[in-house]
Amino acid sequence: QVSELGLAGEVLAVPGDHPASRNRFLYLGGALHPLPQGLRGLLWAVPPFSQALLWSGIRDLLTPAGTGPDESAHGFAQRRFGTEVAEVAVDSLCRGVFAGDSRALSVRSCFPALFQAERRRGSVLLGLALGPGGDTG
Repeated sequence: QVSELGLAGEVLAVPGDHPASRNRFLYLGGALHPLPQGLRGLLWAVPPFSQALLWSGIRDLLTPAGTGPDESAHGFAQRRFGTEVAEVAVDSLCRGVFAGDSRALSVRSCFPALFQAERRRGSVLLGLALGPGGDTG
């Protein structure tokens, strides 16, 4: 796609071990916030989040899998991880990657791995950790 636009020579590749590829930020409320990383980001509230992300993970593990053929990326994230994750993380991601509103974008189309993980294992986290297959034991 980039080559079709004649921009292939303008692409600057960033290696995976470069700090620029590991450090991610959100600009919210007039401030730049590094995204939570590691154990600290999981166990303690780290701005821009008001609570530890551990609670969002627990919510995912306890929430039944969806049954509809598709839903919005925002609705999916809100159901699985809570309103704050949907509005802060997922909406920001959708605006940055797809230049679209997470309430209007399909989770099945935009994030097929997350959609399939939930359908296969009943939880996004379990589905991603355990991989393909229906047998959780």
